[in-house]
Amino acid sequence: MDPLLKELRHNPVLWLLALVPVALIAAKLSPAAHTLLFVLSVLAIVPLAALLSRATESVAATTGDAVGGLLNATLGNLTELVIAAAALRAGEYAPVKGSIAGAIVTNTLFMLGASFFSAASSITSRSTTGLLPDWTRLCSF
Repeated sequence: MDPLLKELRHNPVLWLLALVPVALIAAKLSPAAHTLLFVLSVLAIVPLAALLSRATESVAATTGDAVGGLLNATLGNLTELVIAAAALRAGEYAPVKGSIAGAIVTNTLFMLGASFFSAASSITSRSTTGLLPDWTRLCSF
């Protein structure tokens, strides 16, 4: 119990954990206060995401980078999946479709940018000429 209390004292983001039960109680007492519930839920999910990130880093430190990377890739979008499941239960299909499409586009663009950066970083000589190497070097900065 002492490491948990020590972590709570040194990490102010985890103080928002107190809002998790507050958001649940507010949802039961006043389900029509949508703005309040949204703000409380957003503030309550921030420390949960931080704890999830810390947990995957701890597992990666003991099991190795391969398992840690796999776990991080698997659980990296867990908060998004929880929100999507809640929206689907409420019958809100359009925001879930938009969220999934946005995640796909974001991940695709990230991988494209990482590929450009990797290609630009691996070019060690000026023997390669043309527009593409110069463009990848420009994009890598």
